[in-house]
Amino acid sequence: MMALSCAEARDLASDLLDGELSQELERAVDEHVTGCPTCPALYRALLAVHHELERLRHEEEPREGRGSA
Repeated sequence: MMALSCAEARDLASDLLDGELSQELERAVDEHVTGCPTCPALYRALLAVHHELERLRHEEEPREGRGSA
């Protein structure tokens, strides 16, 4: 298994949330985040932003359909 540095894990975090990583890289990021004293807080913040963007994206979809009728 590959070991990632904090910088490498941060660089891959967005791709992980978007489902764009191989299983090997997903495991490597997950292992780094669970074993690192610094990265879990950063990962949780990124996850919160990602969820909020998804919520807003889904909130906007119905409005777009109504305005074009």
